[in-house]
Amino acid sequence: MSWLWLLERKLVETLLRSPTFHRSVQKVHKQIHHLQHGKPPEYYGGTNLEDPASNGGVKSFVKLFWDELKSGHKPEPPKKK
Repeated sequence: MSWLWLLERKLVETLLRSPTFHRSVQKVHKQIHHLQHGKPPEYYGGTNLEDPASNGGVKSFVKLFWDELKSGHKPEPPKKK
């Protein structure tokens, strides 16, 4: 029975060294993770809160905050059919 054990060992080593096997395991892991936790925002294009021209930071935060204060959370007018 030792020859069967040696054959199994060699096959397992070959499988674990295979990049194709590792890619397929990563793919399955990614799909299971997305099923359990949902897809990340980057998959849908991200949140994209910052203006590409600005560097972010305090200046852009103050501008966004001021725009929200000016809008005052006004409800949108009803749509006419």
